[in-house]
Amino acid sequence: MCVRYTCPVCGYEGLENAVFVNGEYLNTFEICTCCGFEFGFSEDHDVVHGFITIPEPFLAVAFQLYRKKWIEEGIRLFDSKSIPENKKNKDSLKFDVLVDQLKALKLDVSNFDIKGFEKF
Repeated sequence: MCVRYTCPVCGYEGLENAVFVNGEYLNTFEICTCCGFEFGFSEDHDVVHGFITIPEPFLAVAFQLYRKKWIEEGIRLFDSKSIPENKKNKDSLKFDVLVDQLKALKLDVSNFDIKGFEKF
């Protein structure tokens, strides 16, 4: 069995490559099968005149912005065939599974300003 790494955006343990090694961010260009974040691409945000590159110290902000948008858009799975049946509801991640994954990332979900997180 191969080692799986945790996505720092959604908390899913399904990445084939580590995102950080010895504190250094790796642009692996791997796409998380859960949230669809592509490491080395998705942290760069589209702006009016093209793309900007997010400096490494601001990666946590890029992850947070992507996570918030992904949740608000219905936590749709990037590759639902790769996600175990007990973690999904059709083509979306189950909300309670999402909460558990985010808590495993040590995120304070009670501080999320996103509909559905009011009770946590």
